[in-house]
Amino acid sequence: MISELTTRDWLQFTAIAAAISTCGALLGIILKDSVFSRSFERWKQRQSLEALYDKYRDPLFLSARELASRLAEIVQDYPTVFLKSDVLASRPEQQLHNSTDDPYFQRYKLVSSAYRFCAFLGWLELYRQEGTYLHSGSNEHSKKLEAAVSLVRSDLADGHLNEADDWLDWRDTLIFREELRAIGESMIEVRGTTRTVMGYCKYVELFDSNEASSTGRWSKVILNFLLELETKQRDFRRVRLKLLVVHLVGLMELLDARSIEKRLIELRDELVAADPLKQA
Repeated sequence: MISELTTRDWLQFTAIAAAISTCGALLGIILKDSVFSRSFERWKQRQSLEALYDKYRDPLFLSARELASRLAEIVQDYPTVFLKSDVLASRPEQQLHNSTDDPYFQRYKLVSSAYRFCAFLGWLELYRQEGTYLHSGSNEHSKKLEAAVSLVRSDLADGHLNEADDWLDWRDTLIFREELRAIGESMIEVRGTTRTVMGYCKYVELFDSNEASSTGRWSKVILNFLLELETKQRDFRRVRLKLLVVHLVGLMELLDARSIEKRLIELRDELVAADPLKQA
């Protein structure tokens, strides 16, 4: 029967085989350039997100710990002796007494409180900028970190947190989300080829300088939130400070649970049990 095949039949079989071979080659190219390529890109993105998380985990944890520690002090000794306008205006040259009443000590506490806020926001902004073009939904660490950071931002930026019937009679101050980013951006500097957050030394120089700077400009927004905390009238900032302690400790647990100080854990648990929002 094979001998009965004509030359025409053989040419048809050859054409069919060539077509199948060509289709197979084309399919292989499509799979390589499309499916496999996309899979490889997703793998690279996951690796990039993991590397970004590892890069910023320690500075985010340390700056969150510094800020949480100071906020814990403010919450426990509310409204404090140092978050005052007259302390801001003072310029004591040296410490004279080992006392909370010492003017130099009070101004140090005020400026360092502003710095801890700004530095934490600086690290958040660096992390946000480097991850802008990465899809965090593909990385579990990134999703959890963004959720924790979102709670911190809400504590400062959301005006609807106070659900008291007479909320209009309360004093309150917000730091809006774009302002939070601007504060963080004002703290970023370049050292060689590395972008990092400004140290305390340079921050104080800019803070006390009479020359205009973005750091000085945006520090005023932080001070507007912190200064003159009220006790005689209801001040919702007190609730916000408590929520910040709770959510900063939550962020720290996500980043490095074993390194959190016991006192911060205990204060967080105490605040959660009391529910700061119910105190409004």
